[in-house]
Amino acid sequence: MTRWLSRSTRIGYVLVILLVMATAILLVWQHYGMTRTLEISPRYPHGARVTDDRDNTRGNNSNGNSVASLTVTKDAFIMRCYLGAAATYPYCKLQFLMGDPVKGIDMSGYDTISFDLRYTGRGWHVLKLHLMNFEPEFSTLEDWNSQRFNELLINVPDQPRFTAPMSAVRTADWWHFSRQIPLSKSYVRLDHVTTVELATDNYKDTGQVITVELRKIEFRGKWISRTTLMSWLVSVWIVCGVIGLSLGLLHFRSGLQANRTRLEQLAAVDRERKEAEAARETALAEAVALARQRSQFLAQMSHELRTPLNAIIGYADLLGRDREHLTERLAAGLATIHESGQHLLTLINDILDLARVEAGRMELHPSAVHLDTFLRVLADIMRVKAEEKGLAFGCELAPGLPSAVTVDETRLRQVLLNLLGNAVKFTDTGKVSLRVLPAPAAGAPDMARLRFEVADSGIGMSTQQLGRIFQPFEQVATAQRREGGTGLGLAISQQLVRLMGGHIDVVSEPGKGSTFSFEIDMPVAAAAPSAAVAHDTLVGYEGERKRVLVVDDVPQNRAVMLDLLQETGFIVAAASNGLECLVLLDSFKPDLILMDVMMPVMDGNETTRQIRHMPGWGAVPIVAVTASASAEDERKSRDAGANAFLAKPVDHELLLRTIGDLLALQWVTGQTAQEVNEEAAMAIPPADEIEALWQLAQIGNMRQIRERAAHLRGLDSAYASFAHRLDTLAQGYHSKQLAAFVARFRAKDAVPPA
Repeated sequence: MTRWLSRSTRIGYVLVILLVMATAILLVWQHYGMTRTLEISPRYPHGARVTDDRDNTRGNNSNGNSVASLTVTKDAFIMRCYLGAAATYPYCKLQFLMGDPVKGIDMSGYDTISFDLRYTGRGWHVLKLHLMNFEPEFSTLEDWNSQRFNELLINVPDQPRFTAPMSAVRTADWWHFSRQIPLSKSYVRLDHVTTVELATDNYKDTGQVITVELRKIEFRGKWISRTTLMSWLVSVWIVCGVIGLSLGLLHFRSGLQANRTRLEQLAAVDRERKEAEAARETALAEAVALARQRSQFLAQMSHELRTPLNAIIGYADLLGRDREHLTERLAAGLATIHESGQHLLTLINDILDLARVEAGRMELHPSAVHLDTFLRVLADIMRVKAEEKGLAFGCELAPGLPSAVTVDETRLRQVLLNLLGNAVKFTDTGKVSLRVLPAPAAGAPDMARLRFEVADSGIGMSTQQLGRIFQPFEQVATAQRREGGTGLGLAISQQLVRLMGGHIDVVSEPGKGSTFSFEIDMPVAAAAPSAAVAHDTLVGYEGERKRVLVVDDVPQNRAVMLDLLQETGFIVAAASNGLECLVLLDSFKPDLILMDVMMPVMDGNETTRQIRHMPGWGAVPIVAVTASASAEDERKSRDAGANAFLAKPVDHELLLRTIGDLLALQWVTGQTAQEVNEEAAMAIPPADEIEALWQLAQIGNMRQIRERAAHLRGLDSAYASFAHRLDTLAQGYHSKQLAAFVARFRAKDAVPPA
């Protein structure tokens, strides 16, 4: 059965192909060929004769005096007509008898009429072509005018050859009226044409001789009309469609029988699939819910942890500003508090970075970076850390590297510091190296592909360990080597490199060390921007005292802000929620508002929106201060109307400068005249040493700065004064003053040329 159906299907395909080809061939043939003609000429005279208005036979009673004569030559019929004036409608006719007087010939299939005709005479050169159609319903042999007069009025042109469409032929109106033809039968009929005649139609210019020379009349048409051909083709297609449908039904029936068993077998599989799908959807919903809960938990924990850190780091920084009243023991204790708070903040930021990357919310902020300076400073920082353990450190920058590239400097530094830090941490003897070389680029000519390799001669890893090192919170080393780590560094580094378009690969063998490498594409930059210059500590401002309203629901955070702002010279008031803030506006009249975002009663964003709609307070500067530090939180605060956004723990220097920008303050810095004179007399270390110190100050590594100061003393005794100032600031953990001190020399002539 299956073989028969298969064979029938093949036959059906062949028939359909043949039918399509036959249809196309017939349509083309009908359009360009399949032509038939009916010619009237001396070769085919068709009983040519002439008659005029004197003829009284077959019902004609014109009683005229026109005289027509016919001359037939080898090439033409020549009718000469003397047009008399006796008849009302004088005429002469050149007639051609077409077959039987009753049956005639069928001329309904012709489309065009071609003439080869010359007319000579005065007045209008007008003739009428009559196609006399015999219809037993109306016509008799005794009455010539009873035949249907299908006529075409011809205005004979100057050129003898011309054509006319058959569709221009109309049944004469006088014949309709004289025969009382119903409207339903007043159409042109050409199925029994007995006579074709050319008659004169000039009734006014009588008394002249008119000559009509007819060489040929040719009727042209198709043997099969397009409509008939299409109806035949449609009929054939319908028949073939019925046959195909029958075969299809047979095939469908066979398919049903063949598939019945398969459906029964698949039913069980489908039930299992649906059960698995339902289980998968349930698991997906649970995973989405867990991910949402994790994000909410991380955001909440970030907020809850940043809030006390704001007070811890804030007071450590605030107390550290009072350098004159701090003993060495107190300064060291404050430095420990500040360093521990910063370490805890780093851990929180690592967890949030990982959550952002996994959620697809991490964004890179590329900028132009001087590559050689960036890498060498990074190497100098890690060299100090390596030399502490007695390790050799090497930095190899291959020839052909671009001078400047566009990259997110912070994130690239984070990745390289993580890889280099791990290499130093897990290496006891030998060497740690950083190698950067150009890789084959497949992109545009303005793109550079760089390969970064971090190699060590440390403890190495097994294949099993390599499969887990990039998992969050995984630490594959022994417990003795896990101190100071959370297991997030490599996970975050891998995600950041993927975000940059690369992938970290590892080659490692137990006892023989490891090599971490990745390749990323970077746009080549024209030049790196000039480095930012740190500022001196702000201790006050010039001019009239400004009023600042601090709005925060946590008393410790309010206390930190009140102490900092009052010490800097501001008049300060505090409110514990948004509603109290609105109440204090008219009485306190603040010049600026520090607005916490998450508060009870009325939160900061809603309070900001209310203030922006209050008369007289629409333009007051508002700084949003919150422990929720995501980009979405900043967008919401700015949409509510905040002028600036700061994340907790608040950087006091950044806070004061933000306030200064919004209130256009002229700041007074904490550098004394004695310090200025001392700095002027100092011997300045080389530019690469200044750059390394700057990078260490940026990441807040006070221990390494003190070690660097000791290194400078040993390098040259002339640097003792400079090293002493470094050591003093680092020992007291005065990070802002330290950064400003180093930046003053870096901003002059200590920066290596780009």
